[in-house]
Amino acid sequence: MLLFKFNHIIKLKNLAYLFIFIILEFLSFSKFQVFAQERQPILLKNADSLLGITFDNAQVRNFIGHVMFVQGNIVLTCDTAIQYINENRVELIGKVQINQNYTTIKSPKINYTGNNKIAVAQDSIEIQDTANILRAKTGEYNFETKIAHFKKNVSIENDSVQIYSDELINNTESNESFSTGFVRVFGKKNRTATVCDTLIYKPNQSFLLAYGNAGFFYIDSVKQNKDTTLHETLTDLSDVRFDTLSVFSNTIFGNQVKGQEFYQFLDSVEIVRGTMSARCKRADYFKTGDSILLTGAPIVWFDNMQLTGDTIFVLFPYQTIQKVKLLGNAFALSFNDSLGVDKINQISGKYIDIFFEKDSVKSILSKIEASSVYFIKSDDGESGVQRSGADSISISFEQGNVSNISWKSAAFIDYYPEKIVTNPKEFYLPKFNKRDDKPKKRIFPSKQ
Repeated sequence: MLLFKFNHIIKLKNLAYLFIFIILEFLSFSKFQVFAQERQPILLKNADSLLGITFDNAQVRNFIGHVMFVQGNIVLTCDTAIQYINENRVELIGKVQINQNYTTIKSPKINYTGNNKIAVAQDSIEIQDTANILRAKTGEYNFETKIAHFKKNVSIENDSVQIYSDELINNTESNESFSTGFVRVFGKKNRTATVCDTLIYKPNQSFLLAYGNAGFFYIDSVKQNKDTTLHETLTDLSDVRFDTLSVFSNTIFGNQVKGQEFYQFLDSVEIVRGTMSARCKRADYFKTGDSILLTGAPIVWFDNMQLTGDTIFVLFPYQTIQKVKLLGNAFALSFNDSLGVDKINQISGKYIDIFFEKDSVKSILSKIEASSVYFIKSDDGESGVQRSGADSISISFEQGNVSNISWKSAAFIDYYPEKIVTNPKEFYLPKFNKRDDKPKKRIFPSKQ
């Protein structure tokens, strides 16, 4: 399992600049090599008709019908073409297709320059190879460096994901891509979706890095037409009802190896899943085992509870919460409107385990230096507050109400009747901290 050490993470902005710098340097070096080589002319292989003219001492030829050119292992075909002999360049028009080994480019119109072997399209372009299909409104492809640079309504698709963005740089040889501008990634083999400002994707290493307003969605159940893709379903939100785990952060690392899916979220993490919400500085999501590890001042809200600790571990097999572990400085608050605003039940300890059944709290166990404050309001009219301390405290629930409290090696159990409880806050445990910054549920973003 791949885990990323927080102290060794490169600053992401620098990482992006480095990535772009490497690409630009590679492009520049490749172009230098091309120009240094002996010029390879574009040769005509077929055309139904030919019209040759000389314009400003430049030789220009027009070809019509079943036009075919070759340059080394590159084959260019189209309906009509204009060849500029002196520039070693051709304008290909109508059903344009360029093939090189297993790579095919299609467009209504392409300007191809033979000296640097770059094809440029301004009116839709598609590249298909053994791994991907790339589409965009405009773009260019370098047959020497194998680098594609696409802009406007860009998409790239393989057997695992669909990626949409405003701009993309892709290396068809290494199968690596760099996407920017409202990036959306949709899983085809699992029900996941990712959004961000910038994406680095390396499918051969099953690696994904998303940063800048990054969000991750795991779709548990969704009202979806069987004939539509996950992208189409989430894009048309008018008829979507889904139970989703969503995580937003500044940065997302993804390891997508089958059976070892792992995602790490860094910086200003917000999590929402059903009635559970959370905040922290770092979250590690393990798809195998369905669990999330929260660190960096983590806090979790679940129904009427607030949970804090140095580390929080949430286990939810089959997308159903089974257990929450609070590790170090564990503290749990339970709110009950019938008791009053300030009467908040509390339990603390070094460790707290919370067990769930059918998405409801079944029991709470506080261990080591356990303390509790429990505000009582019974049916017979007895009211007050109970404070206790013990080696461990166990609380059981039935239908959302406390059914039993037990103590092990109790140090003290004190009861104060309602008539002397003039200020409930005086009975609060140390380190009490009620938070009101619970994250709100976010829908899948659509570009405005």
